[in-house]
Amino acid sequence: MSYDEKTRKHGADKIFLLGLFALSLLIAHSIVKAKKAILLTGPIEIPAVGISVRLPNGNGWHSDERWQHYNDALVIQSVFSPSQKFNLAQVVCTYQLASLRESADDWLRQQAAELGADSPEYGRQQAGSVNINYAYITQTGRMPGAIVATVQLKHGRWLDIEITQMAHEDQMLQQVLEKIAEHLVIKDNELLAGGIETVKQVKTTGLDKILTEQDEPTYYLVKDSSQRNIGFAVDILLESETADGIEIQTAAFAYITRPYQWEMAMLFKSDPGFNDLVWESQTIQNRPMRIRRGNLSILRTQQAVESNDRLLVSNGDLMLVQQMGPDPTEHQTRLSEAAVPDTVIEAVYIQMLYDDTDSIMVDVILRDGRVKPAVISAAKALTSETSAAYVIKTKFIGSDEAEEIHFDSRMQVVKRILRQDGIFVLEPTDMEELVQRFPERADYIIQRSEAIKQGKL
Repeated sequence: MSYDEKTRKHGADKIFLLGLFALSLLIAHSIVKAKKAILLTGPIEIPAVGISVRLPNGNGWHSDERWQHYNDALVIQSVFSPSQKFNLAQVVCTYQLASLRESADDWLRQQAAELGADSPEYGRQQAGSVNINYAYITQTGRMPGAIVATVQLKHGRWLDIEITQMAHEDQMLQQVLEKIAEHLVIKDNELLAGGIETVKQVKTTGLDKILTEQDEPTYYLVKDSSQRNIGFAVDILLESETADGIEIQTAAFAYITRPYQWEMAMLFKSDPGFNDLVWESQTIQNRPMRIRRGNLSILRTQQAVESNDRLLVSNGDLMLVQQMGPDPTEHQTRLSEAAVPDTVIEAVYIQMLYDDTDSIMVDVILRDGRVKPAVISAAKALTSETSAAYVIKTKFIGSDEAEEIHFDSRMQVVKRILRQDGIFVLEPTDMEELVQRFPERADYIIQRSEAIKQGKL
């Protein structure tokens, strides 16, 4: 290496070290500033749940200030990122709908083991009328320092708090936990208690209120927000006697052409109390894909993506979710007392109307195994322009998804409005109209209708 090359290399090393030193000073300054005054957001409530938290925000902390549904839970976070390029610390709060854990202590030990902690410190922090149990993990080497905490709530719910940091400032962890505990608000969830009672009533009485005398499918024409016909949906609900007792069976299929082509078929079998059930579904979708070639943007249809899901529930609260395909997966989760499959949720709606119940909260089980908390409100229709006598509104917490169903005076559905990746309006019709409007799918409609009457997918 020549003298000039050595000089340039030495100069570059000095510049790199100076830059690293400057970055260290900036981080140190940000940490000192953050420790001096941990500013908080205002109260961030989980809608209709009775829980609100305040998270670090400002002085290098950034929070999205919104609870979002993720993996059968509601999640909110705040990150400490002074440079806006990488995170030195993070706070994640998770509202668990149901959990397989047996106790707070067992869960904390499991979490500490997963984080590789050799000798975590366990403690308890008071937060109003509840206790926050936590495990404190000191930062060692590349393993971040952390506090993992949890609060046991009523009805099998849990509130988890995880604080991690890579800034070698373990004191920050305790300060953040103390701030969160100081402002944590937890109230009784009366809507959830009401939902549990309504679901229990449905399980006790079965689905008699929504069973029709004729074992015939119900046909729906699907329209978009512009009233264009974009597809159809067909379902049927049957009750039969088996060697093991009464069996409830629902089957359905649907076909949508906008905003992308989507096709679904499902079969659901259960006892009247949903304690033991099998739920199989198949979905095929063709999502559009935009390809750029120079200055041109070409929209092409992506290859069909098929998914097959199978749900198994045993003993009423343990659900096994199996996702078939080239890379099959499965996981087990516990259901709450307020859990109800969405394919029979109409029974909950009608039970609310019979009981004159205004609002409740339930956990809706979707056919792919996801569980979403929802607030359901029932009211009499305010206008006489349609045949609707009652309106049921369902709002899924942690997302923009919602559903509105109009019932006539005989408790029959006259319209469904779904808000999920757009607005979809389902209006009751008959098979003849579907065949007329979708002649390219005529054989499919006829054959599938016969199949679901025989309990086939």
